[in-house]
Amino acid sequence: MQESSDHQDKVLLIKAGQGDANSFGALFDKYYAKIYRFIFFKVSSKETAEDLTSQTFLKCWEHISQGNKVDKFQPWLYRISRNLIVDYFRSREKEELPLIYQESGENEIEDVKVDPGQNLSREELEKIIFNLKSEAREIILLRYIEDLSIQEISKIVDKSAVNVRVIIHRSIKELQQFIKE
Repeated sequence: MQESSDHQDKVLLIKAGQGDANSFGALFDKYYAKIYRFIFFKVSSKETAEDLTSQTFLKCWEHISQGNKVDKFQPWLYRISRNLIVDYFRSREKEELPLIYQESGENEIEDVKVDPGQNLSREELEKIIFNLKSEAREIILLRYIEDLSIQEISKIVDKSAVNVRVIIHRSIKELQQFIKE
């Protein structure tokens, strides 16, 4: 199914590159919520997340409309948004990256089962995940919240797939240790 989705994205990208706004609109509709959620996890402000999501798609449109090629659309889109997040925080003097959702909403994480028979509230999960390094936290969120493949994550964070797997493995062990405590 992923291969079919990649093929659909490529067809839409080609059409969008030829000036078909409807094709770009289809890509926008397909990925807007995912990119917004990814950004919102980082900035924890609805307005800022909306602005950065809009900037992500604007940069995407500018790149495509100039006839530039894109190999894998979804990882490339996440990469653009990730770079915009970095720029955003650089422009704001040394502000700590917030963690998961800070506002309540429809997609709020309720209780999460980590071990069978053990429920964690959203706040408890945030505290546990906060103990991870920023890079590991980002990779865990991309893997288990955004449900991206190892290869997609490796393109987003510019690391090898083996390195991403190692970070995930170590992070899970670290999270299990915090849960036991």
